Amino acid sequence: MSGNIRADWRERRQAAGKTMKVKDAVARMGTYDPPLAARKDQDALLLDFNESTLPPAPEVIEALQRFLQDGNLQRYPTHPALLERLAEYAQARTGQLILCNGSDQSLEIIIRAVLEPGDEMVQARPGFAMIPQFAEVLGAVVVSPAYREDMSFPCEEVLAAVTPRTRLIVLINPNNPTGTAIAPRQIETILKTHPDIPMLVDEAYYEFTGETAVPMLARHGNLAITRTFSKAFALAGLRLGYVISNEQFIQELHKVRGPFDVNILAVKAAEAVLAHSGSWRKYIDEVMNRAKPMVERFFDEHSVTYFRGAANFMLVRPDDRDAACEYLRENRILVRPQSPPIGDTFRLSVGTVADMTRFMEVYSGYLASREGGARQA
Repeated sequence: MSGNIRADWRERRQAAGKTMKVKDAVARMGTYDPPLAARKDQDALLLDFNESTLPPAPEVIEALQRFLQDGNLQRYPTHPALLERLAEYAQARTGQLILCNGSDQSLEIIIRAVLEPGDEMVQARPGFAMIPQFAEVLGAVVVSPAYREDMSFPCEEVLAAVTPRTRLIVLINPNNPTGTAIAPRQIETILKTHPDIPMLVDEAYYEFTGETAVPMLARHGNLAITRTFSKAFALAGLRLGYVISNEQFIQELHKVRGPFDVNILAVKAAEAVLAHSGSWRKYIDEVMNRAKPMVERFFDEHSVTYFRGAANFMLVRPDDRDAACEYLRENRILVRPQSPPIGDTFRLSVGTVADMTRFMEVYSGYLASREGGARQA
């Protein structure tokens, strides 16, 4: 090999090592990039990610401590006891359930099991951004009819968006970030209209609404439901979610999910959560029946535009989105600014009465500052 050829070969090898080529579908995508950097202030009131503002119950912490002292972290996890308890809670059979590493993985394995490159997935927008990302990684096409101006669910538009290439319909109930509830009759209509197309209903906020599509599983073989332990159960840091569907489809999902994807600490915490429901049920009652109505009255009294959602969060449209979010951040309260087509809004997680009292005090200051500025102008 001559000197020039060797030099050219070395240059080409060096250049190839500088980049790792990904498939075109990934290269074309953007990144789902939640604003985590703003959370470095440990004392801020975090009303941005729809988490519980309270930690898990003492019984959950005690269960984790006992396991760390007496358990076997060196062994791969198993979870038959949790499946039994979860089946009772979800009103399903154990064979209808599969545990996952957060509901994000639940959504991903369904999409991976169903979609191929070029297939279409229908999901109304705005919605949870990770779902289209999972589909686009596979080279699928996401068809996104828009939520209506009043943020009501576009049922007719979703039905009209289905084509011969549609292989999955996704409903988020209630929807994140709009908070929109989808009526059971609308879900049933879509299932009946397209009985041969798989439908995914995400119920991440089920505990806050009490509304579920689980009874429809007995009538429709094309339905899968996803849920999470991250929200009402206050276990977001342990990453645990699950799918409820017919047993045949669950068996197919086991081919996609790894056998040890769910860690044992999440399993032990979930067992304790389901065994000791008093704390989280009390939290839900406070959020939905006391704190949220209190904030709604505050917004009504101060002519702040918002959308009445069904879950533990609200979509707010202030006079100046960026100014409102910055004022809150300066006062150590974080909310979640939204992107187009609702880029003039922020999403507000609802916490305890004490949390929301603090929010209202700070937001009153923001409103007063705007009024003062208007008078000076």
